[in-house]
Amino acid sequence: MRCLLSPIIGLLFSFSTWAAVSIHNTGNLKCQLDGDQKIVIGCTNYCGKFNRWALKRYAKKLGYKVDVVNLRSDKQTVDYTLVDGILMPGGSDINPKRYIDQAPEDIRDYLESVRHLYDPSEIGEKRDAFEFDLLDKYYANERSRYQPILGICRGMQVLTVSQGIPLYVDIKTELGIKNRRYTLDKISVRNPESLIAQTVGKNSFRGVKFHHQGLRLDYFLSHQQRWPNLEVTATSNGGKIAEVLEFYDRPILGVQFHPEWTLFSSMRKDIFSWLLKRSCFNKIMGEKIFNEKLSRAAAR
Repeated sequence: MRCLLSPIIGLLFSFSTWAAVSIHNTGNLKCQLDGDQKIVIGCTNYCGKFNRWALKRYAKKLGYKVDVVNLRSDKQTVDYTLVDGILMPGGSDINPKRYIDQAPEDIRDYLESVRHLYDPSEIGEKRDAFEFDLLDKYYANERSRYQPILGICRGMQVLTVSQGIPLYVDIKTELGIKNRRYTLDKISVRNPESLIAQTVGKNSFRGVKFHHQGLRLDYFLSHQQRWPNLEVTATSNGGKIAEVLEFYDRPILGVQFHPEWTLFSSMRKDIFSWLLKRSCFNKIMGEKIFNEKLSRAAAR
């Protein structure tokens, strides 16, 4: 196996800053697999035909072979550490108890007052239990540091809540904006140096929307010092709805829109290609980097 890196990336292996740079962006990194090696993408729920189609289509364009597996099903669960990358697809509402119980007092009573706008479901409860447990283990596991996660719609909301950030329980009621169902919104990039800006290569793009909840952006921005490792890097609807959430300590990207449904857009290719390239990088280099860090620590 081999990983073809530009000279500057190679030099960065010698510096502690390398980890942060590599997590933010693949840059000119070209990751190549040998022989019959495959990238394995694990979906935290049934991925759906559009996500599967996109992963297989763009893997082929990158010269990769890919397997897509369900980490959770009614028949079995698969250990997330056995896959190279993770996709958290869209789906049902998150139970508000997941963020109300951990919300500060200044907002807890209000969240309780709108709790009835939550749409409960059996699959939502199953996904809540599985996905939040997976993320607890993922954040605590240093070996997962280079394992990428792409969260789509509900997936971004799970990533949000896992960091202690509450959601809008219903956008129409709370923001006076029509719930974003079967809509095509213009998404504006807030940070030109962000991963989404570098990945998509545009200041704005269109995204298909299907949701009535979302990251509570006003609360997040007014308390942003609590989350120095996070940034909302794109918004829509006049800056009222968070569209992209980026982590700066791990290769995690959350998008509120559905790239798998957004036709005639290079954005879909760019986002799924990011997940695939990061997964390839994790497959080849993740173990090596981890072992090198252990060796350095033992030599001190």
